[in-house]
Amino acid sequence: MQLSNKIDQKQSEFLSTIKSISSKVVGRYVSRGAIPERERGDVEDSIIEKFVLKKEQIDNRFKGKSKRSTYYTAVINRMCCEVIRKEHKHWHVVTNNSDEEFHHYATVELDSAKQTYVNEELKRFNNSIMLFNGTHSKVLLFLKYYFDIPLQESIITEYAGYNNKEAVLKILGNRKGLSKAAVTERLAKLVLLVENRDIGGDAVRMWINKQINVLLNRMNGNNKRFHNKETIGIMLEMKFYRFY
Repeated sequence: MQLSNKIDQKQSEFLSTIKSISSKVVGRYVSRGAIPERERGDVEDSIIEKFVLKKEQIDNRFKGKSKRSTYYTAVINRMCCEVIRKEHKHWHVVTNNSDEEFHHYATVELDSAKQTYVNEELKRFNNSIMLFNGTHSKVLLFLKYYFDIPLQESIITEYAGYNNKEAVLKILGNRKGLSKAAVTERLAKLVLLVENRDIGGDAVRMWINKQINVLLNRMNGNNKRFHNKETIGIMLEMKFYRFY
């Protein structure tokens, strides 16, 4: 009986985790206009059902190179993209009802405008990152870690080199729940490892703030209130989930 209860509890925790991740991933696409709000629940249910059915296959492909939750998030994100590609036209079918027809065209136009705007802003953001030239991989790694966004192996190796990958992962460890002060202290140790420069967490914090200000100046131009520190973090997150 106790074994049965433990199994039930484990399954319940697993479903709770998948539901939470699915809700966050789908929510991001709803906020971008890629999924209509009215379809949110159906898309979440569809993804959860598909994930549960393929759980064994999904787990077998897990290589342990990242946290399992990060891996599940990437899988669910791909599933969400598949649903969008498959259902997009169906979501915007025009009916004979004139009110629904008007609503349909208004929704499509708004969704299309939103998506175009998001794409353009992400393209501008990516170009702004690349303008750091030889330090863009460092900027990207430090900002992602600072904003608690999963790191791809390619970013780590581009900055630190393949031979330092394991040492980097050991220094950075689990980011969850860390204060910003602890984050910058870890990044200072990373600078010592990769660049052989002994600096403190405060120096890293000031360097990060400087890079953020450079990005804001490039993104905002004369409109100083358009992007801020928070939107930089959001674009970094969107960049990760789009290209992971």
